[in-house]
Amino acid sequence: MAQQRGRRPGDADGGPPASGRQRGRSGWRATVESWGGFTVIGVIAAAVIALGALVWISLPSSVSEDSLFGEAITIGPGTHVNSLDQMEIVAGRPPVGGPHLPRWQATGIYDEPVSDGLAVHALEHGVIWISYNPLLLADGDLETLKSVAGDSSRDVILSPRPQNATAIAAASWGRLLTLDNADRDQLQRFVNTNRNRSPEPNVR
Repeated sequence: MAQQRGRRPGDADGGPPASGRQRGRSGWRATVESWGGFTVIGVIAAAVIALGALVWISLPSSVSEDSLFGEAITIGPGTHVNSLDQMEIVAGRPPVGGPHLPRWQATGIYDEPVSDGLAVHALEHGVIWISYNPLLLADGDLETLKSVAGDSSRDVILSPRPQNATAIAAASWGRLLTLDNADRDQLQRFVNTNRNRSPEPNVR
């Protein structure tokens, strides 16, 4: 009688051999591993998100054809200077143009004052600078200012400026709007009308 050959582990009736179990690994797991694993895929996804953000930032903002809004302020040439002492800063109000520092302020919402010299350079690029005197600001107005700045985050700098004689001052290149309270409609109109109407628009 022929002797029955011994079976290797895993060769029992109804059970696939060990190599078969490996081949049975789920398809999605094999796909992930073919791309280099979760770490590589995560890096790729982060790069795609970052690229999308850069593209959004680089998109030009709209330019209004309406008459410029706010008081027209006489300013000098937009030359680069090395210190604030060389700038045209009138007591009680933020500068709206003229000489400024070589670098510029990035748009955003700031809890501390920003340099007048950097802010004016941003105005030259078409940015709107909304500054406020914390001591004169009414309750709830700061939240309104943050909302306006957040809705136009690519184009607005919001910062405190204790030197201001009014509660709120919105500045664009050569224009100034002063307010005693956070009138959202007025502020939004100023942003929509005056942004990027400057010597070097849409530079961010």
